[in-house]
Amino acid sequence: MAPPEDLRTTSLLLTFYTVPRVAQELLSDGGGPFGFDITTALQIDQLVDAYACDGIVETGCCLGDTTEYLARRYPHLPVRTCDVNPQHAEFTQRRLRSRENVTVKVGDSGELLPQLLEGFKKPLVYLDAHGNPEWPLRDELAAIERGIVAIDDFDIGHPRFSYDHYDGVVCGPDLVARALPELTELFVGNPYGGYPVPCLQTGRRSGTGYLTRSLTVSPMARSQRFIRVPLRPEVIMPPWEIFGPRRRRESEPQGAMT
Repeated sequence: MAPPEDLRTTSLLLTFYTVPRVAQELLSDGGGPFGFDITTALQIDQLVDAYACDGIVETGCCLGDTTEYLARRYPHLPVRTCDVNPQHAEFTQRRLRSRENVTVKVGDSGELLPQLLEGFKKPLVYLDAHGNPEWPLRDELAAIERGIVAIDDFDIGHPRFSYDHYDGVVCGPDLVARALPELTELFVGNPYGGYPVPCLQTGRRSGTGYLTRSLTVSPMARSQRFIRVPLRPEVIMPPWEIFGPRRRRESEPQGAMT
């Protein structure tokens, strides 16, 4: 008989790789759950299990690739999502109309989050509403009082992983440090964290940042899939160079050196 962990991984893989990449034409990574990055799915799965999450909230559902994965992977949990684009929200709602655990709202995620989070004590909150100039991340972070927060398109300081930026503001640890002055640390996903399968995404990969609100960080601190990033007295990024030579980041312009 296969160990429980092997069965859990097999179930995750079957779900992940059978979700249609409907947003392929819209997104630079070609769509798919978590930008078709299996390591992010494995990180999220570990957190949902370790924290015994009682719900999942997603912001920025686009056409529902990640939403469908979450709904199928965690059928026992409520999955609530939203998008500021009415067409995207309507499409996702129709796409997942047979999934009774899914709720789709349309509107600004910063304003909707209190409603989406209502009733949850340990939600996994996946923030991916980064597609418009009206960048809601600060408002989103301020609205989350309790839960495990995952921020997509996050600067982890690794040359392979790109990130979002708007008006010169980078989606990364410095932004979080300013938005949440009481927070002393966060974590980033470790691409070298001992995963049972390789990532098949050969295109754009983006980093993911993780933090907790009113919950312990112990599950992340004990896992090799997450690396601690101190925020005080200053941000200290992981020393990725110990894993190999530094290359140009995908988010950097051609010819730029760091």
